[in-house]
Amino acid sequence: MTKKLNFRPTRSFWAYICLGILAVILAVILAPLWSGTNVFFKSWGSKIVDIMVAVAILMYLILFLARKIKRSPNTTIQILTVVEFVLLSVIALGCVLSQFKVINVGGPCQILGLALWCRGTVELFRAYYYRRDSSVHYPVWYVALAVAMVTFGTYIFAKPFFTALHLQWIFCGAIGVAGVLLIIYGIMVKPKKNK
Repeated sequence: MTKKLNFRPTRSFWAYICLGILAVILAVILAPLWSGTNVFFKSWGSKIVDIMVAVAILMYLILFLARKIKRSPNTTIQILTVVEFVLLSVIALGCVLSQFKVINVGGPCQILGLALWCRGTVELFRAYYYRRDSSVHYPVWYVALAVAMVTFGTYIFAKPFFTALHLQWIFCGAIGVAGVLLIIYGIMVKPKKNK
């Protein structure tokens, strides 16, 4: 255990401390504490949450859904996946445009619910078409998972259990903790002065 916590001194310790201080300051600036004040950065945190949701959707589209479209053997499933791709792309665009008060796409919990509902619905159609083809094995547990995604997605879309404010607190808390850890690390790797 002591070997794992063995920090090697480095001359660039000050960079870790400076980054940590900047991260803590950023966490304080982006926190929802300022919503009732007149400071110029009071809405930065909520805007960051919308951009984070848009980036998360884009990563899901590029890393997961685009591959599903390419690998889909059935034309009907491919069309449904393309519809899901377009719908989530519009939502991601709406998250960005909400910064300019152009469109309101709902809260992050409703967006998650819609994404789960879409994925579950497409997977149920996939299971239906695979059932007709005896050469393809579609596991029962995956059908149960698809039903659970549709059910849970519908539930959290209708009754959201977290809001953008919760995500903002989590995001600011994570940045603050990372900043404090960087400061501690910078202090630990500070070289000792030679007498």
